[in-house]
Amino acid sequence: MTRPASAPEPAERRGKIGLFLWYWLPVIAYVGLIFGASSIHGRDVPVFFPYMDKLEHLTEYALFGLLLGRAFRFAVGGQRGRRWALGTVLLGAIVGALDELYQRSTPGRQSDIRDWLTDLTALLIAVLLTQYVKIHPIRRRRAAESSAATSAAAEAPEERAR
Repeated sequence: MTRPASAPEPAERRGKIGLFLWYWLPVIAYVGLIFGASSIHGRDVPVFFPYMDKLEHLTEYALFGLLLGRAFRFAVGGQRGRRWALGTVLLGAIVGALDELYQRSTPGRQSDIRDWLTDLTALLIAVLLTQYVKIHPIRRRRAAESSAATSAAAEAPEERAR
């Protein structure tokens, strides 16, 4: 279903303040969550298996990358894919570096370049995933799959008749 040409885009209806609140407030809140988690004393962080912290970093920064990418794409401009992808990675890398520096001052925690590289990897995965979805929208894939299934189902009775 397409929107009529005269209908305003969702971003235009929200206004600048609404746009900021809808897209950037979750990013800011998530940065607060990241730094809040980094404030936890090292002895209070549970470790269930080796390298669990890398999995935590991957999960934490992949979600952060998705939130950042969403904010850049819809609040800054959806037609500038390379720019918002680069902005997502750069801003995410800066936050990750600041987080690692902040952890130096937290008792029982340490700063590790490998954690930052894991953060950067998670951001890149999130950007690549969103770029893939942008290039291959789900609706288009579902339509192609359903038309292929429909044509295969239509051909099956013809082959049985032979």
